[in-house]
Amino acid sequence: MFTGLLLLATHLFFYSCTDNATPLPPDPGKYSTGIFVVNEGPFGGSGSISWYDPASGEVVSDVFARENNGALLGQFVQSLTFHNDKAYIVVNGANKIYVVDAETFKFENTIEGLSLPRFFLPLDDQTALVSQWGADGLTGSVAKIDLNTNTIIQTIPTGAGPDKMLRLPDGLVYVANSGGFGVDSTISVLNPADGIEISRILVGGKNPGSLALYILPGGQVLPYAHCRASFLDSSPKGWVGPLDGTPGFETAPYGDDLVAGPNRQSLFFSAGGSIWKVVYPAAPEKWIDQAAYGLACDPDNGNLYCADARDFSSAGEVVIFNAAGDRISAFTAGVAPGEIVIKR
Repeated sequence: MFTGLLLLATHLFFYSCTDNATPLPPDPGKYSTGIFVVNEGPFGGSGSISWYDPASGEVVSDVFARENNGALLGQFVQSLTFHNDKAYIVVNGANKIYVVDAETFKFENTIEGLSLPRFFLPLDDQTALVSQWGADGLTGSVAKIDLNTNTIIQTIPTGAGPDKMLRLPDGLVYVANSGGFGVDSTISVLNPADGIEISRILVGGKNPGSLALYILPGGQVLPYAHCRASFLDSSPKGWVGPLDGTPGFETAPYGDDLVAGPNRQSLFFSAGGSIWKVVYPAAPEKWIDQAAYGLACDPDNGNLYCADARDFSSAGEVVIFNAAGDRISAFTAGVAPGEIVIKR
């Protein structure tokens, strides 16, 4: 996401306290399901994780602080990934990943030694990948992590600004090289078993930030990429398209997220203050007039969760639409809500 692209503050102390840090009553399974929102937080402040229960409408505004005696995560909380019995919270500005219990959010460990980390991709019970921009925001790489020791065991160079990663059924991992503090137009293809980049795919736009799988009617798997555009261009343009060599489509610039709909036979992304829908091989169709800094689609019912960051300095909002495109609900999030994770 873009809030963390310009400056990084020094590390915040782990056990700083907040005014709303009253511990919740013990409830080991409270966070076993629900909607989790990653709030990057303001410049000079701390990000947070919000939790929403669709059944009851309950919202916990800062799960980590509430469950860890007011502890702060730090500046630019980037992403959240659940794997087995743990959750991995990537904090870009702190150059670390917090490891917490997946159901209680109690702190367990940290993964350190990273350089502007972005996203976390588990490979199996033993290892995971973390995309990172590098200290200069340009020298991108993917760190391979030993999940038993929470240490980096290998670093794989990529293009500039590696962001979201997508693992294909054949085991290869695609990495969107978003350009970081510069410009890139490639997707790195990694063989995680060998720990090497085997190729780079040139796309039709600048600064690809997200990837998603589309499944054609015959069952063929088709990876797509979404490009945000470059701030350096006088007439910036976004782009979305498949990674099979066929032409893609220009879009409005500075959009975010590319997510799959139910059965992966449609895709959604944000651009130009609206949500767009993609059905292969047609051009994107404007679906909903709604700004979104982050998206998630419920694979069961098709509900679309749209994170509206508003002014990036006050509380944001997550707006929920059903599969027909009708607004059905909304709830308050933290400052600069971006990534949304649906946990069943």
